[in-house]
Amino acid sequence: MRNRIIVIGAVALIAYVVGTRTSRVQVKNRESVGHQVVRLWNDPRARKRRHKAAKKAAAAAEKRAKKTFRDLRH
Repeated sequence: MRNRIIVIGAVALIAYVVGTRTSRVQVKNRESVGHQVVRLWNDPRARKRRHKAAKKAAAAAEKRAKKTFRDLRH
């Protein structure tokens, strides 16, 4: 019974340490957070994802607006 408690405690401690380490933001040496944000904003893949998300949101809004207007007419 005592060995099980020790094993469970060790696993919990390891899980806690691993969990706190993985959630940290990785910052390159000598790179400020502001510079990192600018670099990520200007990344071509990020631009493509933002453009795609904006088109998808616009299409969804247009579809919802058409449905709302159609419901109001009836």
